[in-house]
Amino acid sequence: MKMKDFNINMTQYNRGDIITGTIVMIGAKEVVVALGGLKEGVFPRTELDPAFKIGDAILVMVTGEIDDKGCLVLTHSGVNKALEDKEKLKSLKVGSELSFKISEINTSGMLGEFMGYRVFLPYSQCATKDFVNREGLLNREIKAIVIELNNIKKSIVCSTKLLEENQSIPVEIGEVLEGSVIKLEDKYAIVLLNNGAKAKLSITDASYEHINSLKEVVELNKEYNFKVLDTNADFLRISVGLKQLKENPLDVQYGLLNVGDEVQGQVVKIFPVGAVIKLDNGLTALAITKENSDRANVATHHIYKLNSKVKGIISKIDRENHKINILTNIKKDSN
Repeated sequence: MKMKDFNINMTQYNRGDIITGTIVMIGAKEVVVALGGLKEGVFPRTELDPAFKIGDAILVMVTGEIDDKGCLVLTHSGVNKALEDKEKLKSLKVGSELSFKISEINTSGMLGEFMGYRVFLPYSQCATKDFVNREGLLNREIKAIVIELNNIKKSIVCSTKLLEENQSIPVEIGEVLEGSVIKLEDKYAIVLLNNGAKAKLSITDASYEHINSLKEVVELNKEYNFKVLDTNADFLRISVGLKQLKENPLDVQYGLLNVGDEVQGQVVKIFPVGAVIKLDNGLTALAITKENSDRANVATHHIYKLNSKVKGIISKIDRENHKINILTNIKKDSN
């Protein structure tokens, strides 16, 4: 590979980039593709579908190599798999289940690769029945759960132990169990329940009030009561909540409202079908445009002005989903 040519020609693209080119020549062994910002690239003729012809646009992927003529080496056959992998990477997070092949074994654990990420499986996180000895593990495909993820370094720490442990411990949705926090991060915590199962507590299930970190609500190694929310969650197969054991303040507020109650507030958002009103009691209401004008097809901004004050009455209450519709008395609006 000519590194000098590679550095000159690869100013726009990196290995693994998927780009659109135009077929300019179909030879006996190679297909030549014109690329924006580069002279040309090539990929093997064996990868080309007979349906393609000169002048057609085609998706190709950069391999990161340059041939002896100074052309960028591409691949077309690997594009579909690469696109599928990119979609999988979008949903990759702590708690995701993945499969990888063991490529190296050392004194600390096993190493592999997953879509460009370095995967490490420590022995301490290995399922006992599967890893009693190390013989025959090399090149073995295994499933595991992501317990640490670094997108900058493209590294993953995973566990087969957690995947195995919870499969044999039955829990029921709605069940309340005591447990202690054994790992605490800003957005999630790992909880060891008193029945031996491990579960995930997400920041969204910890408090009805806005919090920036779980550390504002729970402490490491401290025991709490948790409610089982899901037994088939991505992370550890079990998800639990804290706030679900308390009364939702919004339920209380919505319970005090009735259709016909007079309310007032400020217009905070305008869109084609209506306006969002921030009520003085802190709740949010929707004023539907066609319900608040005698004129057909009137634009919302002709009725409501952003930041203006409005008064009206409640026309509909959805207590379960915490939604309110109001009819406004626009003649009494004041800016």
